[in-house]
Amino acid sequence: MKNNAQTSAFTGINKFLFIAASALSSLIYLVTYRLMKYRYKVIRKNLLTSFGREGEQRIAKIISRYYKHLGDLVIEPFLYYIVSPGSRKKLAHYTNPELLEEFYRNKKHVVLLASHYGNWEYLINLPKVVDFEVYTAYTPISNPRINSWILKMRSSLGVRLIPKKNFYRGALSTLKQRENPSLVVVIADQRPAMDAKYFVDFLGQKTRVQIGAEKLAIASDSAVVYLECTKRSRFHYDYTFHLISEKPSEVSPMTITDAYYNKLENNISKAPAHWLWSHDRWKALPLG
Repeated sequence: MKNNAQTSAFTGINKFLFIAASALSSLIYLVTYRLMKYRYKVIRKNLLTSFGREGEQRIAKIISRYYKHLGDLVIEPFLYYIVSPGSRKKLAHYTNPELLEEFYRNKKHVVLLASHYGNWEYLINLPKVVDFEVYTAYTPISNPRINSWILKMRSSLGVRLIPKKNFYRGALSTLKQRENPSLVVVIADQRPAMDAKYFVDFLGQKTRVQIGAEKLAIASDSAVVYLECTKRSRFHYDYTFHLISEKPSEVSPMTITDAYYNKLENNISKAPAHWLWSHDRWKALPLG
């Protein structure tokens, strides 16, 4: 019964692809968790600091679930790239795209604040969901062949990529062009540069943050929207848009950034295993 229920949950994926993807993900789980203990100390430290009040048993369960999710994350970009358009719609379901459609009709640019929660690689399909021109950052890889292949995969469905080192300037230039409304996706929970001076309370910790997305929205008078992600089942995610600010230039400094981290914390608290705990987000930085 369990296998039948699990298989039916993956409607829309070719059965062979589902079996192969699931097997590879499980193998990655065994290697990274059981054999390598990949970044185990970082993961455990981050979870204990954020959810230690829930006890060791609970933390151990979250860690195991995290490694299973990590296995899925490695496989999902490739799976999403090769499945049919109909399958992509089922793997990444958007619950309220009409929120963005209203901004498009009003020729209002949007800064979409996403995160390393759930699956962010599926967002390459956004141009098939909204009418906006969709832009995001990418970090070039030194190996030319791998870099070319990743660029091809991430732009294959219409996303326009801006090199990370030129991202702020390129995104701002795009958002100031009034002819065609643009949507800029910012993965905003990255650890900032060493000289960042802004902090928020996040997961019970004083957390250093970057505020480039807030500055971008204010400078371009773009609406700011948070993208909530929920893992519905293996390889399947729901995405929900939440308005943070329609007029960012009229709110107090750090209001947008605070709202983003509050929403992200709430998102994480519902199912902690699906955030990127292996990233050393709270690595000690000089306070300056």
